[in-house]
Amino acid sequence: MSDFDIKGMLFSFDQLSDTYLHDEVEEALRHREEATPHLIKVIESVADNPLLYSLEQRNAHVYAAAILSHLEETAAHRPFIRAFSIPEEQLVDIWGDITTEILPTFLFRTCGGSLEAIKELIGNREVDQYVRCAAMEALSYAVVAQPERRAEVVRFFLGLFTGEEAERDSFFWANLAATLCDLHPGESMEVLRRAYEEGLIHKGFISLEDIEKINDMDFDATMERLRGWTADRAPADVHAYISWFAEFHQEELERMSPPAKDKGKKKKGQAKAKPAKKSGKKKKRR
Repeated sequence: MSDFDIKGMLFSFDQLSDTYLHDEVEEALRHREEATPHLIKVIESVADNPLLYSLEQRNAHVYAAAILSHLEETAAHRPFIRAFSIPEEQLVDIWGDITTEILPTFLFRTCGGSLEAIKELIGNREVDQYVRCAAMEALSYAVVAQPERRAEVVRFFLGLFTGEEAERDSFFWANLAATLCDLHPGESMEVLRRAYEEGLIHKGFISLEDIEKINDMDFDATMERLRGWTADRAPADVHAYISWFAEFHQEELERMSPPAKDKGKKKKGQAKAKPAKKSGKKKKRR
């Protein structure tokens, strides 16, 4: 692929359109080595100047993020983190619901097995709470991939209940509790009960009764449910993967079938235009 072709591809990705750019995505995949540095540069441009990127209403970042994640490109991991560690106003404008819906997959698929940068992101109080919550979910995906890391991840999560990690009205701890439930509460119950009594966990997000109920569930069944959820969040086919969180013409959606569990749902975080604004809080599966 020549520089001219790469520039043309990026120009096409940047345009707001109702049409999914299937051929351009295929071209990027066929020329991975040449395209990857340019796609990473797109993500870095979001991190370096989010206000300008937002004002210009550009769109290439959606395609770049999806392709780099699909390719499991580890060089994109830190740029991803920087691109989502931007001020909230630009975060919502640029990434929308992608933050809560797809960022966990971005982080996990580009981490190369190293969880340190994701842990740092979770612990960073300067970062938007929904980004931090997405990073928590990424760690649960890591446990699905490597079950032997469950103890490491649970231990890390339990160390985040001091009450100093976020503002008191943050959903940080509630999402933390919900993610521990995804991994089966088990050994976390004492800390979760105490956090609930101290008012850290929002009752409207997840109740203590919900936590107790999940704790009574079979461990293997809980982990199997998490495996199914994780598989649905990262389809092997990149075109299905992009269509999972993007909105295009109906004929495009019919041609690219989304994961079975999400059929009938309208996903936000558009590739045809700037992503829709994210929802008020992350809804965890039960």
